[in-house]
Amino acid sequence: MITTTTVKKLLRRFARKTDGNVLMEAAMVFPILVVMLMGTVDAGRALLVNKKLVTAAHMTADLIARENSINDSRLAEYTEAGRLGLQPFPTGSYGIDIVGVRFEGPQETPVIAWRETSGMQPVADVLSRAEGLGRQNEGVIVVTAAYSYQPRFFDIFKSSIEMRETAFARGRDTAFIARE
Repeated sequence: MITTTTVKKLLRRFARKTDGNVLMEAAMVFPILVVMLMGTVDAGRALLVNKKLVTAAHMTADLIARENSINDSRLAEYTEAGRLGLQPFPTGSYGIDIVGVRFEGPQETPVIAWRETSGMQPVADVLSRAEGLGRQNEGVIVVTAAYSYQPRFFDIFKSSIEMRETAFARGRDTAFIARE
């Protein structure tokens, strides 16, 4: 028969024995640490891709702003330069919308003079975003770059993160950069 003294002895001995505590604590904490590490990796990669997307949009806008006028081959080169700015990440989901906006009339109404879009839908609100950025017969280049980031570990929660960055640039040597 088990008496209360026997139970007390067993409980005291159990309280003194700490041989397996570290292993148990590690077994409980390790999965949490692994999940935190994977989340940190995904978040860090997403931030890096976003930074590269910002650079790609601004670099493309700056390269176009250096020209007095732009032709199709130069535009293709500058579009490819923006795409290369995202490396080493895959660029299959990269898209770019380049718009030459000219301000016409005494009301300085923004009008799309030319547009080149690749890998994405044209941005609908480009004119409202360019409003107030120039005077009559001047212009602005609006470059919108988009990217769909695929998380490496947590794609079960969110299959992709859509990123979009818009850059505005004015011609360096001319009031408006025309397309040849």
